[in-house]
Amino acid sequence: MMQSEKVKRALDAVEDACGHCAVCSPDCPIAISKRALTGLLYDLRQMEASGSECECS
Repeated sequence: MMQSEKVKRALDAVEDACGHCAVCSPDCPIAISKRALTGLLYDLRQMEASGSECECS
């Protein structure tokens, strides 16, 4: 499984955990996780599209 697929699954799990509050605080752990995973997913997809290999593993 590609890294982006794993991150997408994690992002889906975080989305499922979200209570969809009327007022979402930037300090909310769910909101923080969603922002971080969304950014990581974007970076991974850009890397995969360019054909680059991650040197972090």
